[in-house]
Amino acid sequence: MSKSADVVVIGAGAVGCSVAYYLAREGLSVTVLEREAIGSGASAHATGSLGLLGAEFSPGPSFEMARASFAEFKELVPELEDATGMDLLYQRRPSLRLALDDEEADLIKSFMVWQQLHVDMRWIDAQEVHEIEPRLSPSIVGAVYEDESAQLDSYRLNLALARGAELLGATILNREVTGLTMRGSAITGVTTPSEEIHCGTVVVAAGTWSRAFTPWLGFPAPVRPLKGERLLLNYPGDPLPVLISSPKRGHMISRLDGFTSVGSTGGRDYDRRDLFWGEEFDRVPTETARLELLQRAIDVLPDLERAELVQQLAGSRPLSPDGRPIIGPVPGLENVLLATGHTTKGIHLGPITGRIIADYVCRGSTQAVSDIREFLPDRFAGFTDADFLPAARATDE
Repeated sequence: MSKSADVVVIGAGAVGCSVAYYLAREGLSVTVLEREAIGSGASAHATGSLGLLGAEFSPGPSFEMARASFAEFKELVPELEDATGMDLLYQRRPSLRLALDDEEADLIKSFMVWQQLHVDMRWIDAQEVHEIEPRLSPSIVGAVYEDESAQLDSYRLNLALARGAELLGATILNREVTGLTMRGSAITGVTTPSEEIHCGTVVVAAGTWSRAFTPWLGFPAPVRPLKGERLLLNYPGDPLPVLISSPKRGHMISRLDGFTSVGSTGGRDYDRRDLFWGEEFDRVPTETARLELLQRAIDVLPDLERAELVQQLAGSRPLSPDGRPIIGPVPGLENVLLATGHTTKGIHLGPITGRIIADYVCRGSTQAVSDIREFLPDRFAGFTDADFLPAARATDE
């Protein structure tokens, strides 16, 4: 039995479903293949933070892409909610990037040097911080105040993108990819245990599993799993009026469903232990992470001692060697693109990734960002191995 599609997208996480949605909006026939379930990878446990002030983005095209995708959500969220009837728990509000010591303050201010050229922000002292939120720790030395940040439920977003793509004609199948069929340098189809799907283009958006496609592509898809854990708390106090983060202690967000999200572990933990490093997708919560996250949260907001732990989420994020996503055509092949390696920013960068891939498929290039070169797969031509640790340490969600 065989089927056909203009494009086959491999992976139904937030990135894969964003790609499918934007391609379907272009009027293409799209089939998405997912070996487990929609959003069963990194998207299921992601924070859903859309902030611009972390360490994951660097000056130039990286920050430009982040800002472009942030802006994309303003139209995308109501579009998806209207089409699907889902509430994505989307909130836009100010944020505080907190410093609890001088080292954090110096780090935050070093990023402000170039970030404040593009984002409305200002440094405020401890008194101003406590005027905004008096319950925060007396140890706070200051913060950068960002006029507008955002957050949503990542899993709901993933489901809405999938359903939105289906409403536009896309097909989503629970199938494991077992191979690619080729004619010369062109891939003509994707094989699964039950069928072959003929197609004109393949997009590999398999997250932490993308590396498995390297032998079939004859080109590296250098992605390793970066484990992360976060907590959902039931806090009896009033919701926080701002979205909070800290370089050393992660995020603290009052969600629209009433829960408080705190976390996450990941890059900042690498210099202390190898507990969060692995070769496979890891959904197993750990006691070490739970205690670490609770202590961090209480350090920032002491009143969280009254909170009740509701859920501990764990999973792996797709880390690239340089921490930047891998988006675009695979060298040496005519009709294959990668959309992977987004690390902790797959939710934030999902929409712009979908737009970029749709541009390449439909128009052969993209103007979504002014310089796409630092994200293209060809930067890994000749890649054999790399030290992923520096890229891991740069994450601070």
